[in-house]
Amino acid sequence: MSAILDHGPHTVTIYLEETVTDSYGNPLKRPSTTGVVVSGCQVTPLSSSRGAFPALSVTQGQRVDNAYKFIARDAPLDWWSRVVWHHPDGRDRSMTVLGGPLLHESSPMTRHVSATLHEEA
Repeated sequence: MSAILDHGPHTVTIYLEETVTDSYGNPLKRPSTTGVVVSGCQVTPLSSSRGAFPALSVTQGQRVDNAYKFIARDAPLDWWSRVVWHHPDGRDRSMTVLGGPLLHESSPMTRHVSATLHEEA
């Protein structure tokens, strides 16, 4: 049993990946509108960059990109999932999965899911 993997301090809602068909008949993947609540996980800041990308925010004059590390014992995370972190400060943060989720299965005691998340502006 692991304190971080089984009793993390955070709660997120994961909007599962779904496949839809566009107006041309092409299959597209996107986050669904149905969310699954995952509690007992850990969301940790990884990095923050200011002005590293060409997109500008009209209100701030620059863009800040934040990346987070997500770890949970188990979570229904896919490449096209959207994760909403219910932050302790009361402000929800909507994030996308970067590079897909990773399943770590080296032992039953340390088995977990992790992903790098990018905060949506």
